[in-house]
Amino acid sequence: MNKLGKLIAALLAVGIGLFIVVQFIIIPKQNAAAEQYVIDQRRPLTHDLENIIPYRFLYMGNAGNMINLFNHLPLNEVEKDFELKSDAFTVIVNYHQSVSEIGTDLVNQSIIYNSTAAFALIGNLKKIEYNFPDRSFEVKRASVEGLYNDFYKLSKSKTVWEKQVRNPLKDNEYIEKSIGAILK
Repeated sequence: MNKLGKLIAALLAVGIGLFIVVQFIIIPKQNAAAEQYVIDQRRPLTHDLENIIPYRFLYMGNAGNMINLFNHLPLNEVEKDFELKSDAFTVIVNYHQSVSEIGTDLVNQSIIYNSTAAFALIGNLKKIEYNFPDRSFEVKRASVEGLYNDFYKLSKSKTVWEKQVRNPLKDNEYIEKSIGAILK
């Protein structure tokens, strides 16, 4: 075999090797990372603020925007439907799975997180009603704003969001105190 033939054979071997590495190592790792990101968006402790920033809007009247916001917040995998009461600046989220099925701790974390996100991103939203088959929650903007030092800076910085919204949700005492404060 001449030099050209050896070069072609070597390049073919390298090409096949690279193809195998890409197809069986790199692409599966990327797919696994993408799947993990989607799973992480279902829980308040791993949710990414950047995932919901595109849904910031001054007015709640944009139904598509509101629905997309809640479909990108924790509990997004739970089947639900929505009602908007624009005259009362209220969104009603009707979940089709009970609190007992989802888990009380996860629901409490999600109510705090989702309410904070919705009020921080939707300028004129005043109230959110969460309805589950076995329980209902009513959350008002003023009670959520009272949980934070400077509510209006929360969605402006990922660091501030993590420090003031997400990280405190690791503490069960904080969750109980906050749920009590926003549901009164």
